[in-house]
Amino acid sequence: MARIPQVTRTITTTHAKVLCLDLSTKKPITKEVIIPRTYKDEAAALKVIKPMLESDELKVVHVVDTQTVDTLYGMTESDFIIHAHVIPPRKAE
Repeated sequence: MARIPQVTRTITTTHAKVLCLDLSTKKPITKEVIIPRTYKDEAAALKVIKPMLESDELKVVHVVDTQTVDTLYGMTESDFIIHAHVIPPRKAE
């Protein structure tokens, strides 16, 4: 079987457990989210998490726990060409 060329990338994500308050039931709940990259502290992570989770009924209170995970992603070159966005070339140094 012939090798199929692939485009691969290792992506670091942060898996976070977040304490939230459900305003309709007035009870705390824990939500789990996966966000790209790593964060230096809870405040930095909350800046990304709040827009994802908060609503009129749900308020984000605190990041309970985080874990960083490195995952190798890949797709065929033909899929990459179909789905990727063309960007300007990098400037020569």
